[in-house]
Amino acid sequence: MFSRLKPKDIRLSISTRIALIFCILTFLIVSLSTYLITSLLKTAVLSQKSDELIEHTKRISNEFMDEETQSEFITLAVKLAQEEPNYWQNLQSSFDSVDRHVRQARIPYYISYTVYFVTQYGTPILLGYNDQSLPVLPLTDEMQPKRLIEKNYYTDGDLNILYLSIPSGSLNIQTSLNMDVDSIDKLLTKLPKVMLFFAIPLLIISFLTAKFLSSRMLRPVADITRTANEISGSQLDKRIPEPNSKDELQELAKTFNSLFARLQQDFERERRFTSDVSHELRTPLAVLLGHLDLLRRWGKTDTNVLDSSLETLYSETKSMQSLVENLLLLSRSERQAPPEKLLVKINFMLHKIVTDLKLVSPEVLFSIECPQDAVLFTNPDILTQILRILITNSIFYSPSPAEITLSFDAGANSLSVSDKGNGIAEKDLPHIFERLYRTDESRNHRTGGSGLGLAIAQTLCKNLDATISAQSEGLGKGTTMTIRFSKESGTI
Repeated sequence: MFSRLKPKDIRLSISTRIALIFCILTFLIVSLSTYLITSLLKTAVLSQKSDELIEHTKRISNEFMDEETQSEFITLAVKLAQEEPNYWQNLQSSFDSVDRHVRQARIPYYISYTVYFVTQYGTPILLGYNDQSLPVLPLTDEMQPKRLIEKNYYTDGDLNILYLSIPSGSLNIQTSLNMDVDSIDKLLTKLPKVMLFFAIPLLIISFLTAKFLSSRMLRPVADITRTANEISGSQLDKRIPEPNSKDELQELAKTFNSLFARLQQDFERERRFTSDVSHELRTPLAVLLGHLDLLRRWGKTDTNVLDSSLETLYSETKSMQSLVENLLLLSRSERQAPPEKLLVKINFMLHKIVTDLKLVSPEVLFSIECPQDAVLFTNPDILTQILRILITNSIFYSPSPAEITLSFDAGANSLSVSDKGNGIAEKDLPHIFERLYRTDESRNHRTGGSGLGLAIAQTLCKNLDATISAQSEGLGKGTTMTIRFSKESGTI
């Protein structure tokens, strides 16, 4: 097939043509159009609002410019600054007077205003306003409105205003417009309709172009397809020969080889999955062996110990069964049916988990912070598995003796596992819940961790309609793992 390729058939490579076509079409039609339309709308609206704000600010200022009004408010400001016994009466009088003058200016309801006097020490004395949540801002230059955006200024949002602050005799007038609720948002809602007009021909052109390019690309790949069919799960180390033609055939072969290299890595990870399972089952198996050893030595003659150990053995067996099912779920990426939920006494559960883990790690120092009567509507087996994963990680990554705190916050409806161990580097925090992700090798050589535990914990949390997050100030500063439950699981 390669011998039949003629020089006239060698044209620009597919990657080059795709790059040229899609870069030009996407950049010029989508990016440039979106940018220009949005910029024009924002500029037009901002200019309109600035002119409107200047006009109404001047009208308010004119109402306070005569000498009698100036004298009245300066006198009130002095009294308010001295905080005389009738302070509140003077303040009410000032607000009423300011409101009366502003109403005479006939400004729209959506414009906020503040009238204040600045003392010789630079302290502003508020004489009247219609929005107490706005701060007193510096004077603006030459009747030029300024845009002010302050993140998280309100408990439910940001401060986003256009304001103008000017002197009016001895007083200062400050006006503002809330840009979050003005017409700019209404205008920008039209943007999708405008872009739809451009998107339709763009989609048609893209479809026809991709169809044409893919048709031409598939003609000379019979040999590559035949070689690819010979590669199976047991021969993933085999690679497609890469022709030295420096064209699309070479690029296609490289792409396939890169794909098979990634598949080989995935298969290797699946082969390691069995060892990961043994790692996760280590703690519950150790608890079972601890109780069995207790029964074998002397627990058979003690009814209380026998009943307690049998109950623990049954509970651990159920937990292991559920853990295996979730490991298989994680391996196959399949969704598990919603688990059965019960009312669980959190304090009792935490003490039971600590008691069981003490058999395995008696040197660990545990502390529990949980109201005695706190309960959650959740699945106790799955929650126990999650907590054991988190506690085991804390023990692994803490110097002996590990200090671990289990706390329940009824207000936030959350469970936390905190330690004073090695902590987590900032670069690792976004990835620690990824399957098979491992942090720096120096921390994993000691523990032998597989990077699967936290991925399992995250999957189990999703089954409980809960979320899990990690907080750490850095290496050597400990780690806190927090499970936040949905409102439906809230305490009673």
